[in-house]
Parts: sequence; structure tokens; C-alpha cells
Amino acid sequence: MWDGKLTPFVEEKVTHDDNVFRLSKNVDPATAMVSSVGDTYYTTSLGINLDAPVSRQRFQVGYAFNATRFNSLTDLDFNGHDARAMWLWQLGNDLSGQLGYTDNLALAPFAYTQSSTPDPLRTRQAFLNAAYLVTPRWRVQAGGGVFEQKNGDAAFQPNDITITSGDANLAYVTPANTSIGISGRVEEGRYPNRTFVPGQPPGQPDDSYRQASAGLTADWTATGVSHLVARVARLSRRYPNTPQVDFAGNTVVVEYDWKVTGKLSFTGVLRRDISPFPDIASSFVLVRGGTVKPVLTVTEKIEVSGLLDYSIWDYLGDSGLVTGAVLGRVDHVLTAAASLTYKPVQSISLQLSVQRESRTSNVPTADYLANVGSLTARFSF
Repeated sequence: MWDGKLTPFVEEKVTHDDNVFRLSKNVDPATAMVSSVGDTYYTTSLGINLDAPVSRQRFQVGYAFNATRFNSLTDLDFNGHDARAMWLWQLGNDLSGQLGYTDNLALAPFAYTQSSTPDPLRTRQAFLNAAYLVTPRWRVQAGGGVFEQKNGDAAFQPNDITITSGDANLAYVTPANTSIGISGRVEEGRYPNRTFVPGQPPGQPDDSYRQASAGLTADWTATGVSHLVARVARLSRRYPNTPQVDFAGNTVVVEYDWKVTGKLSFTGVLRRDISPFPDIASSFVLVRGGTVKPVLTVTEKIEVSGLLDYSIWDYLGDSGLVTGAVLGRVDHVLTAAASLTYKPVQSISLQLSVQRESRTSNVPTADYLANVGSLTARFSF
């Protein structure tokens, strides 16, 4: 439609999960008031994508309505959506940037709640960034944004948060588009449903925080088939009322892309970083680990991909888990996945996926093991 710029689609996905609520082996499902541990559920998605270049500008819009229905655990039936809008703007030859907004409504992952009660999670984000070539070799970038997260379940609403952030980067760029630079970022988080009361017993969560980081960035195309991106920074997070959980330390993220052959490629990631906020509700988690993602294009119509991820999660910012020198929660998370994608024609895509997740923890009921398999069919008009 509209010369390929507008693409409506419909998608049907059937999933079997043998541990929907990510319950620990140490928890009796009857005690957790769970009628069934595993279930099969169906997700129907209807949506539309727009990618429209206009002169030197580009407008991208997407919306999908998702309806999920369970065979047995019908209390988890849910209607959600995923929406985004972005303007990739360009002024002259040297100034460009992005202006965007996203809105997502979905059930919070049970790996983080481990509760039989569904938690509708609403996340919204608005952002603006710009890059300016001061000279052909020097590039300045700056941006800012607002992130908002709201929980539907009253038990998790103290974790609702609004984060405002800003960042800047100065980089030297070579003719081969390799760059090295310095960057900084500041952010402030506020929990609107928390009130800190002085004098209360230890373990009371704080109602806000401030975070700042500064470091080096590098983007290097080593050869025509390999690409390296690295970021090293010193990060500091401060809480106004609970300084015993303040954090200061180094973060490192290194990503390497390697195209082994015309059909086989690998992506590897090593990280010691703060977990992305939507992944862990409102906990402050330091993640150390690595990821390997191989992709094999068997034919023009068949693609096989895999994922192996191992991470150690240190919960550092929850004063209910960390008080002074008391050891907090530490999780070891392993995920292995594989998928087969088949495109008989351009407008039809079929995908078969399997995944195994395991987590061990020093909190007795936080561990779990889950096996998930899914089959997805997508038709684009």
C-alpha cells in the first residue's frame, strides 16, 4: 500500500509455557493459589506500520493491538497494544536527529513478579536527540527524554516511576566512519506513590534518586566484515534519604558483530551495566554477563538463529534487600533459545521458536526453570 510505505499486518502466535508464573521449585502451586503451572495461550495481533520518506525527512509510525487468550489460566486473558511514532529529521547536511514517542501496554513479565496476579504494565517514553557535524571530523550529539512506568496491580504501584534524562557526546569521526569520543548522562527518577518517612525502621524504600555517568565511547569498523562498539563509564547513583544504598562504580558494554561468511554472522556482547529499566520493574540491578547470537541464512527463504545469554544480577538499589553491610539478592540467569524462520513469499512469515530459561538465587523462592515453545504466522498486506 502507498508504494510499500504503508504495511498493515495480522499475526497469530501460539505458545506453550510449562511454568507461566516462573514459580520456584520450593513453592507449592496450591500455596501460591495457582490452578495450573503450565498452559498454552494464543496471541492475535492486528497492526499497521508506516515508513514514509518526505524529501530529506523520514516518518515512521507503528501500532499493534494484541489479544492474548489462555486455555486454562483464563484470568490472564489480556488486551494490550504497542505504539510508536518517530520523526527522523534532517536540516542541511550537518544537523540531524530524532523526535519520538512510544506507548506499550502488556502484562509485566512473571519472572519479575512471581505472582499469580496479572500486573498490566504501561510504559511511555518521549525523546528528542540531535547530532551536529561541527567540522567534517568533529561531531556533537545531545538529547533528552522522559520515561514513565505504571503498574496496574496495586501491590506493585509503589514501583511506579518517572525518569527524566539528558545526555551529550563529543566524538572524533574518521573518513571510514570510525569514531571515538567522550560522553555524559544525567537522570532523575521519582516514585510518585512512595513517601519516605524519617525515623521509620531500616528497609524503607526511597522516593527518588539522582544518577550521573561520564566516560568514553568508541565505534570501530575493523574490517568489511567486523564492527566493534564499546562504552566505558563511571556511574554514580545517589538516594536522598537512604545513602547506605548509594552506588558508584564502572560500567562497560562491548558489542562485536562478525560476518563470518555471506550466510553466517555472529553478535557478541559483554556487559557490566545497569539493567534497562523496563526489564526489572523498579529495582536497581547491576548486570554482569555476556550474550552470543548466531544467525545463519540457509536460503533466501529460510533463516536459523540462536541465543545464549548468561548474566549475574546484583540487586543494589532496594533498601529492603541491602542495608549497610547486609548482602542483598544475587541472581544467576541463563537463557538459551533457537528459532527457525521461513518466508515462502515476501508477505508471509512463519517462525518456530524454543527457549529454556533458568534462574538460581540466594533468595530461596526466587529460582525457577521454564521451557517455552511458540509458533508464529504473520501476513503483511
